[in-house]
Amino acid sequence: MTSSSKKETILLIEGNKNLADKLSKGLKAEGYTVFVTSDGTAGLKTIYEALPKLLILDLNIADMDAYDVLSKKHEDVMLSKIPVFLLSSEGSTINMRKVPEGSVKDFVVSYDPDPTDLVSRVNHLFGHISTPADSNAKDDGKPKNAKKILWVEDDKLISTILKKKFVSSGINVIHAINGEEALAQLKDIVPDLIILDITLPGMDGFEILQKAHMDERMKGVPTLILSNLSRSSDFEKAKMLGATKYLIKASSSLDQIVAEVQALLK
Repeated sequence: MTSSSKKETILLIEGNKNLADKLSKGLKAEGYTVFVTSDGTAGLKTIYEALPKLLILDLNIADMDAYDVLSKKHEDVMLSKIPVFLLSSEGSTINMRKVPEGSVKDFVVSYDPDPTDLVSRVNHLFGHISTPADSNAKDDGKPKNAKKILWVEDDKLISTILKKKFVSSGINVIHAINGEEALAQLKDIVPDLIILDITLPGMDGFEILQKAHMDERMKGVPTLILSNLSRSSDFEKAKMLGATKYLIKASSSLDQIVAEVQALLK
């Protein structure tokens, strides 16, 4: 598709002038109309005036908290429908608790975001590019030899975000929201990795871990604990029950989590 056929308007709120210039240039080259501002107040004003088809919002902005911009936009019924790409161009952890549920379409956490990759994500969002067929794919679109993880997490927001990250990394994700669902899945599959939250409805992650390791088929399956519980007693209990790795959600970036998962899958 030629760039002249792309007429979507995009608002970029970005405090890093170098990144803003590169990203704006790349988007304009693709035929998009781009508004750029470095602060939240001007950004909110432009959202109302321009009604963009996409908001690209960096945590690194001037004069107000980016989460406040996100919340104010989400509170408006009309503006809440505008998709958002939330960036952390300085690589800082995104505070998921400050992100309104369903308000963000994609997350990018990197110390040096690639403008080309961001433009590609925008193109994909608007359907201006097609994903090449994978020669190793099945009819369901999943790679034949892809690693599979069983992920037990009841937080809907983080589940949506990280599942996208895992799938885009070529990992098949089997998701369960509680221990009962997880153990039912383990009767039928042997995953390459189990990811567990601790605080879950019903049985907690420790009990799931203990029951899973009672199954001889799971003896060699690594387990990653991904939780906000940070007491030393929690670490020790997880280790005693056979957990391979323990990560604190609040202090781990999305890219760090994906990197740890990939390392455990090798």
